[in-house]
Amino acid sequence: MLSYILKKSGIHEFESEHQRVFHTFRYFSWFFTSIFYLLGDPPSHWIFKLVVIVLLYISVVIITKVYKGYEINSKSSKGFVIFETVGIIFMLLPTGGLNSPFVWYALNPILISIGFSSSYFCWLNLFGYLSISAGISYLFFNEKGMKLLEVLSTHSQLILIFILITLAVQLMTGLTNKLKSQRNESLQANILLKQSNKRTQETMEHIMSLYQVVEALATQHNPRDVYQTFVDYTAKLTRSDFVFYWIELDEENEEMQYTTGVLSTTIKGALMNRLSDLWKDNLHLDNKVELDIGDYRFIVVIVKSLSKEYGMIGIRIDNIKSDIVEYGQQLEFVSDLSAIILERFHFEDMTERLMIVEEQNRIANEMHDSVTQRLFGMSYSVQYVIDNWKNMTTTQMQERLLLIQDSARVAMKELRSTIYRLSSRKEGRSSFQEDTVSYLNNISKLNDIAIDFDFKGDEQLLGISEKRGLYRIICEATGNAIRHGKCTLLFIRLTIGNLSTVLSISDNGKGFDATNYEIKKGYGLGLENMNRLANEMGGKFEIHSEMDVSTVVSVTIPNGKANSKIINEKGA
Repeated sequence: MLSYILKKSGIHEFESEHQRVFHTFRYFSWFFTSIFYLLGDPPSHWIFKLVVIVLLYISVVIITKVYKGYEINSKSSKGFVIFETVGIIFMLLPTGGLNSPFVWYALNPILISIGFSSSYFCWLNLFGYLSISAGISYLFFNEKGMKLLEVLSTHSQLILIFILITLAVQLMTGLTNKLKSQRNESLQANILLKQSNKRTQETMEHIMSLYQVVEALATQHNPRDVYQTFVDYTAKLTRSDFVFYWIELDEENEEMQYTTGVLSTTIKGALMNRLSDLWKDNLHLDNKVELDIGDYRFIVVIVKSLSKEYGMIGIRIDNIKSDIVEYGQQLEFVSDLSAIILERFHFEDMTERLMIVEEQNRIANEMHDSVTQRLFGMSYSVQYVIDNWKNMTTTQMQERLLLIQDSARVAMKELRSTIYRLSSRKEGRSSFQEDTVSYLNNISKLNDIAIDFDFKGDEQLLGISEKRGLYRIICEATGNAIRHGKCTLLFIRLTIGNLSTVLSISDNGKGFDATNYEIKKGYGLGLENMNRLANEMGGKFEIHSEMDVSTVVSVTIPNGKANSKIINEKGA
């Protein structure tokens, strides 16, 4: 019956846990006090008792609904506590004063007042209730004519129980609040820990992205691809919808612009003109600048090393709701990274030129010290024969010619030896195959995976650019399969034909959605890099993946040397 009453009264609709406890107790106290009042003293007509019980129930429902709209400890809730206490005092008049079962119903406002921040209100409310209730018993229900102190002494147990219950509940409430505070602190600590873990995870993802972009740029020899890779990486790192890279070439004084995202032609043109003006006015010496173009706002960072300024990189920030300072720091990070890589490219180009010059000098010195000297001696001997052949006997002529023949044979041997030292093919080595096998053996041991590598064909049919590109694709694909695919087995097939080369890399990893790999964290840059490498070699890049099964990367490229040889033969 009581559960039915609670259900009909809507007690379970209350959102506050404290309110639910208090109001549930209110219905229980009404139910039990009503039973004892209906069956016990004081003697009254049952209809009168029933009317009192019904009226009390109505007041319970009304008071419960009123309390629902107020938070505990508010001024309005304190007023209702006082109002309810006064109402209970008046209800004691017709029901027997301190002898009334409804005297216990007064615990409802007292328990609610315990939840207030100030304990004084609770004790004042209890003191006032007991004092007035004792006064009612003394004035209206004192058939023996006892004095007030005697009335208090008669109901001392009741008063003591009220005091002890109030004290116990107050102590329990304090303990509960303390535990709740500790729980909130624990929850707050967990939230901070989750936020810290999230930031750590984001940092790791940025580090992995950094690794991938550095690996991607290591294979780029076209400046335009390098700058576009920076733009793509910045867009992934900052999640900005518009990223740009502005650079001015020294040789031709030509402005180059690389962007990702959508922006109106007018705004984009105004932005690029503003960047050009900044560069010309030497305002680019400031490391970070914010620009307002129409209703758009951009943050621009100079890309420079210790020795050179390369250009400017920036993002749109007017539609970014999070911390702009963080985006500025990320942009400065990308700027420093790009400056380091661009300077490294400059040093590598310079080193390569120096190595070529050094190798040319070495070959020239070697040929000068050996072959050239012998050729000079042969030329001198031939000239001697021409000048003196009329005066030379047949024996002398034969000896001189044999000497010239021996010198020519030695010169040819030394020249052949020099050519053999420069040619890996003459020595029977396959450097491309050897380097690839060495790399695969290393990652197999380091990551405890099995790799099945099948190499067919003549690597001499490939040019240096094709070898470099295929090697980088193998490194990128195997790295993705291990890091992201979590594979334990790799199958690599490289077949070099007379006209084309086919590379196939498959794994037994977890796979991914290859139809939308650009938004897949960790995959986008690597796959874009492999696709770009294949396109640079005039080939085709394909990827097929099935979730929880495998991923297959296929690359088909034409053989530059073989095709050039065929074209030359047809032309001849």
